[in-house]
Amino acid sequence: MVGLFRGLLDLVFPPTCKVCGRQSKQTLCDRCMDSFPKIDGSICLKCGKPCQREVGSCRECAHKTLHFSRARSAGIYAGSLKEAVHQLKYKNGKRLSPHLARFILGVAGDFIDDIIHDIDVIACVPLSRYKEAKRGYNQSRLIAQELSVSLNKPLSNCLIKTHTTPEQNKLGLADRPRNIKGAFAVKSPIYGKVLLIDDVYTTGSTVSECARVLLQAGAEEVFVLTVARTPFAGG
Repeated sequence: MVGLFRGLLDLVFPPTCKVCGRQSKQTLCDRCMDSFPKIDGSICLKCGKPCQREVGSCRECAHKTLHFSRARSAGIYAGSLKEAVHQLKYKNGKRLSPHLARFILGVAGDFIDDIIHDIDVIACVPLSRYKEAKRGYNQSRLIAQELSVSLNKPLSNCLIKTHTTPEQNKLGLADRPRNIKGAFAVKSPIYGKVLLIDDVYTTGSTVSECARVLLQAGAEEVFVLTVARTPFAGG
């Protein structure tokens, strides 16, 4: 009966892609997935920024104190990928999370293969209690849950955000490290090597601060993996 009702609904209101709005049986159509701007060339091995040639650290991250060992982003935060992340975060697009996790696995497989045998646990960047209650979910946790299953690694909710901070994307680049300093804590024991998941990497301030408190709490090493990174900033 439920299946029949759903079928009738699909006839009256055909399902559409959350990104482009075209009729699609999937939440994300193949056309949009294929159009995501990928990062699949030479990168900075530290922060994951696209570079003309592979480097250990780029000009934009060499002068920063970044507490993670390496970061990798699957795509550029632009075009259809930017819209997909926006839908996931702000338009109740929870069903996009499996597709974005699949995108990460497809593009960042080299990075994952390099580190995955050493990873003990997966963690995600937390939202403040207020913001998560308002949104109803943490988009980074949804992606981390998908990756946890695919990579057969346990997911830890050890990280918490201690207070609400102004949104990083509304601040200047110089203000972001100060804004996020002291905003995270570890609520449960952590050990070994951690793969930290977030949606978008901009300056690295947020994931670096998370990595700092994870290391303080007992983590041996922290690696970072994100869906996308902004095209206008690195490191």
